[in-house]
Amino acid sequence: MNREYLEAVEDVSGLAGSSWLASESASFPTLNGAHEADVVIVGGGITGALVARRLSSQGRHVIVLERRRIASGTTGHSTTKVTALHRTAWRDLLGTHPRGKVRAWALANLAAVDELSNTALVTGTNCGLRTLPAYLVAGDTEAAEGFGEHIAALISAGIPVTAMDAPDPFGSPAAELPGQVMIDPAAFVAGVLSSLGPNADVYEGAAVRSLERTDDGWRAHCDSGSVWAPVAVMADHSPMHDTGGFFARLFPYTHYVLEIAPRTAIPDGMWLQVGGEGLTLRPTSERGGTWIASGQRTRAGSVHDEREIYARLEESVTRLLGKIEVVRHWSTHDHETPDGLPFIGEAPLGRNLFLAAGYAGWGMTKSVVAASIIADAVEGRSSVVAEIVSPSRLPGLDSMAPLVGENATVGREFVGGHLTPQRKLAHPESVAGRACTHLGCETKWNMAEGTVDCPCHGSRFDRGGGAIYGPASKDIDADS
Repeated sequence: MNREYLEAVEDVSGLAGSSWLASESASFPTLNGAHEADVVIVGGGITGALVARRLSSQGRHVIVLERRRIASGTTGHSTTKVTALHRTAWRDLLGTHPRGKVRAWALANLAAVDELSNTALVTGTNCGLRTLPAYLVAGDTEAAEGFGEHIAALISAGIPVTAMDAPDPFGSPAAELPGQVMIDPAAFVAGVLSSLGPNADVYEGAAVRSLERTDDGWRAHCDSGSVWAPVAVMADHSPMHDTGGFFARLFPYTHYVLEIAPRTAIPDGMWLQVGGEGLTLRPTSERGGTWIASGQRTRAGSVHDEREIYARLEESVTRLLGKIEVVRHWSTHDHETPDGLPFIGEAPLGRNLFLAAGYAGWGMTKSVVAASIIADAVEGRSSVVAEIVSPSRLPGLDSMAPLVGENATVGREFVGGHLTPQRKLAHPESVAGRACTHLGCETKWNMAEGTVDCPCHGSRFDRGGGAIYGPASKDIDADS
């Protein structure tokens, strides 16, 4: 099974697929037969790897199950800016949450940067670890005029930024946060999982089709085997055993990415624009190499022709940097939540069932915090930060508008897929147009990436109907 699921499609610049998945890495066995463990973890991305590391180090026998190849999902398609500088997120949170809660969450993400760096060093993972500053920078005149408000919000949240004037090609007010980190996320996850030792077993090609509650634990059912454990952790992008209606509270968004070779020098660091084109830029490794640019974002499955999104992103980058060469292109899917905070901890009505979801594009720090919260919760410990992101928290009034708006979009797609003639989006060389195996919405062909996407809740399939990630856990029958 390939690490990369995106296909090459004409009329999109550059090679198809993530830079992080372009080379081979350590492989793990497939699952066969019935197994038992102390903890079963569904999902072999960065969250699953870090949870496994914490719990196995505490003496628990852990089994990690990954649907495809390790880190080949959202983690392997990330732009991987390991920073607590989450663009405008802190300002947004201060507008809807008490300052004390926002500061506690911000401090946890600040600490996560150092913890991830230390993990890479301790495990000896060859993941291109590099420390450098992150910058928030005004993207246009309007953003520049109000940039002081962004700096004030960051400082109020406890993010220790310093105001500065960014050099060309930005030439705008900026805020600098030193000591942030870059890694190759796929290499990091593979290295962490390879270092776990005898208390952990990792399986690839182990698609979990269902997670069943038993009298005294949880059984993960795969195609050629199963795992029973008293504790289950859903680190699978979208919780497959949904005890809290999370499919309606996790909003799937696609972020588009280019690896570029610029013709002119870019100041070293990770650059995050606010306003303007909303671009983000980070070097792939050392100075003088290629850069990773992102900035276009759409609701998953909502675009007729995704090739146009890549074209617009290339145009945006060219306007800022001048002539560029596009080396690669890919996208990553992630989920946003109604109140801007992820869901991390024990699932509602799910005793000893834990989840982490809704990272909103900043999973490199949030995954570290999630691993700490879940490992503590398994051991019976809680914290202020755990309470802030509890999956059982009640939605506030500020959450209602995005909740209603997002689900109105889902409702239109759901009704359209069920009440109108099916397969209006049929594609002759794929299963597109057939019903998603989650709730039956009509799927569509992704014209830029060769996948079959669901516009309701973001499930994704390959052209033959194989589930790539959820909430759908079952394949689409190509013969139906």
